[in-house]
Amino acid sequence: MYVKLMFIMINRSLVRVIKQIGLTAKHAVVYEALMTKPHATPLILARETRLNRSSLYRYLEELRMKGLVELIMGDKSSKYCANPDGLGQYLVSEESRVEKLKKMIPSLVAELSKKGGGGESEVKYYQGVEGLKQMLWNVVASGEDFVGLGYQDWNTSVGRIFADKLRAKMMESKVRSREILNEVDETFGYTRLGEDYTSVYEHRAIDPKILEIRHDTYIYGDVFAYYYHNPREYFGVEIHNKEIARTEKQMFEVLWKMVV
Repeated sequence: MYVKLMFIMINRSLVRVIKQIGLTAKHAVVYEALMTKPHATPLILARETRLNRSSLYRYLEELRMKGLVELIMGDKSSKYCANPDGLGQYLVSEESRVEKLKKMIPSLVAELSKKGGGGESEVKYYQGVEGLKQMLWNVVASGEDFVGLGYQDWNTSVGRIFADKLRAKMMESKVRSREILNEVDETFGYTRLGEDYTSVYEHRAIDPKILEIRHDTYIYGDVFAYYYHNPREYFGVEIHNKEIARTEKQMFEVLWKMVV
């Protein structure tokens, strides 16, 4: 009994980590099923997770690409198994990627400041959860409609309470938003505002094989902003530059039309 309880606790901890590194709850469901039923076929996993086969294959492939799941090819069928060691390797690679991004930011800020032409441009750097809250508040309080790419919903980055304050502010100000994501939640289960939020918010999904989104971006007025977060790092950059914002908006509109 004790061993079984320990196994359940370890599984739950691993699932929490899966969610914290930027994957969805459905990825976590698939991973948990693999932890309890190692070397499972897609048929078994579909029964365990109650996911349709096409969605299941996509989640398995995304987990496999991150090194969290292994595919075992057999004569008659393929089987999958979880790779817990892959979690550590994935976190190390993410940490390295974040460090590279952090090193790039000072030179980017300096270069943009030079191109500002005597105060035409401004670059602001935000760090930590409170920094992201301020950056997101700037977006919704600007009074401007905004568009961008979505990595995770606001609940994950700044908490559900503050996230719903942001959404309520949008509805109050009638600020509209369009967002492109790799996966959408049509139930709006992440917000207490429910489907009322659709009056100001619209989203579309793009296949990660076409564009894998790994951070959030916001374009409004003359501002282009983006932020990145994982369990170890939170930072964002807000660029006030008309030409950059215009170019980013054009690229967004091209993608938006692609994923109709």
